[in-house]
Amino acid sequence: MLTFDELPIVHLILNTDCNAWDLTPTSTSPGVCRFCYRERNRVSTDADTVRRVIDRVRSDSEARRCVFTGGDPVMPYDNHLEIALRHATAVGFETNLHTNGLLLSERYAGVRDHVSVYSLAIDGPDSATADWFRGKGYFERFLSNVGFLTADRRRLAFNTFTTASSVKDLPRLARFIAGVTQRTAVEYWLISQYRPIGRANVRKAEIYGFGRDDFVRAVDDVRDMVGGVEVYAQPTRAPEDQYPFRVWVLADGTVTADLGSVAAPRNEVLGNLLADGFEPLVRRAFALREQAQLEGIA
Repeated sequence: MLTFDELPIVHLILNTDCNAWDLTPTSTSPGVCRFCYRERNRVSTDADTVRRVIDRVRSDSEARRCVFTGGDPVMPYDNHLEIALRHATAVGFETNLHTNGLLLSERYAGVRDHVSVYSLAIDGPDSATADWFRGKGYFERFLSNVGFLTADRRRLAFNTFTTASSVKDLPRLARFIAGVTQRTAVEYWLISQYRPIGRANVRKAEIYGFGRDDFVRAVDDVRDMVGGVEVYAQPTRAPEDQYPFRVWVLADGTVTADLGSVAAPRNEVLGNLLADGFEPLVRRAFALREQAQLEGIA
C-alpha cells in the first residue's frame, strides 16, 4: 500500500485533447493557449474500465485526492467524466476538476455533486491579458463560471501562467481572488512561469523566459493579499532542477510519472495498473527517479 506521505494526489486523465477550439482566434489572441502542449486524444476506454482503474488506485494507495485533468476533461463528447467523478467520490476520493471552464456550464448539472474543488485557469485580471493568453472571449467565460460557481457556493482554486509583462498584474488578479473569497471558499492559487518540459522553442522562451528571481519575488508580494488561500509558485526550472514527483493515470489504466527531468519530451510510461498493479508501478517510478537523480549528481 502506498502511504499518503508517499502519494497524496493522483492525476486521472480521461482524454489528452482540449476544447480550446471553442475560442475565436484574432490578430491578438490565438484561439488556443499560447503555452499549449495539447495533442490528439490518446485515451480509449469505457465506463467499466474507468471504474476499475479508480478502484485499483483506491485499493493500492492512501491518496486522498483525484485530480481530473487532461487536455481538458470537460469536453463536448462523452469521455465518462460524470461516471468517473461519481465513482471516485463514492470510493472516498476528494475530486479536483482542473479545467479552462469553456464548456463547464454545459456539463455542470452532471458533475456538480461530485466535485470537491473546481480549479479554473485565469492568466490576467482583464480581457486584454486573459484573452491574449487563451483566445477571444475567454475572460468573459471565466467571469461567468466564477459567477455561477460562487452563487452555488462551490469550492474554487485558480491556476495562472505569467509572462514578464503579465506578472506585473498579479496584484490586480490577487484583489479579484480576494473578492471571490468573500463569496465562497478558495483553496489555492497556483502561479506558474514557463515550463519547457522538453518542448521548448525560441518563441515561447521569448514570451516566458524572464528571471526566476523576478517571478518568485512577484508571487511573494501577493501572498498576503489573498489571506487564507494557499499560494504556490512554480518557476521555470533549470535542466538539473527536478520537478516535484507526480503520477498520472490514463483512464485505460496506463500509468505515467514525472521523473523530474525538464528535458524529457514526455512522462515515463510505467505500465498498465489493471495488469501490473498500481503500487508496483509507482514504486518503480520512485526507483527510476532516484536513479536519474544519482546519475545527475555523478
